[in-house]
Amino acid sequence: MTSSASNTVDKLDADSDYMELYLNGSKRSAGSKESESSPSPPSYAVFEDKHGNLVNPGLNVIWPVRPQRGRYSLNEYKEQKQRLQRQEQQRRNKKYNFKSRKCIKQSERQSNISSIYQAEKTKDNSNIYIGVRSASSLRSILWPTEFRLFYMRPESMNSFNQLPVKMPLMLAYMSSSGKMYNFNFKTHEYNSGTFWQLDLSSVGGPEQPIFRSISALIQHYKSLVIDRGDGKSEIFPVD
Repeated sequence: MTSSASNTVDKLDADSDYMELYLNGSKRSAGSKESESSPSPPSYAVFEDKHGNLVNPGLNVIWPVRPQRGRYSLNEYKEQKQRLQRQEQQRRNKKYNFKSRKCIKQSERQSNISSIYQAEKTKDNSNIYIGVRSASSLRSILWPTEFRLFYMRPESMNSFNQLPVKMPLMLAYMSSSGKMYNFNFKTHEYNSGTFWQLDLSSVGGPEQPIFRSISALIQHYKSLVIDRGDGKSEIFPVD
């Protein structure tokens, strides 16, 4: 320390016109650049003497002059700042990695849900088709307001000679009152393929929509509900 600085330190206790300045935690003014020529505010208490120097007699330093070693040295300050920057970067990386893992898990979960839904949908549709049946056998299979698809065979066949070459695809429906109905299908050929339509003419029903596939037709009628107004509902305009 210079001789003028030593004299300044010796006079601190006797000189009453020193002002104590607590600059710990002070903020650098906007636009100032951090460098060795523009140091940060001290992390210790300093006093301004009559010469305008900021000093700390206990640490024997004049700010912004810093000791070469120890807690208040410039090198220690830089190392501490680098440590804090590394810790902040690690915290940000950890937060980013957590969000990335969360997004991946959410994407996998959505994919699994979609796969399960498609599997259940396929399984549900496959349960709608019950194969080759006689019309009378369906009463033991259906519950009220349920329907099934089947190929209708004759009620009784005494020999293979009575086996029909073609059997119609039918939709069997049990009404809310337990009455059985069997509906035919219509097909429409277009350049884009075969389209399907349910035929309700046997019950005097209205013209039904046309579907590109049997699966689409099934999904439509599974979601359809007709309120009869007497506390009961139907899928088809019957009873």
